[in-house]
Amino acid sequence: MYREPHLQKKSDECAKIWYEWYKEKFKNKDEEKAKMLRKKWGQCVTKFGEMISQEVKTNPRYRDSNLR
Repeated sequence: MYREPHLQKKSDECAKIWYEWYKEKFKNKDEEKAKMLRKKWGQCVTKFGEMISQEVKTNPRYRDSNLR
């Protein structure tokens, strides 16, 4: 769980895509759809990482922490 709502929303979005990918890859065995979802998930987590990085740099809560 994230304190910042926008980070939690993005985390939930990425998790949903991952579960969709897992279902297509291992349950439905649809390789094409799984490949598309894996790419979409990769883009999501990349964006999420950028959002976390920006939050750590700009949010006063983290200014004096050891996270940077």
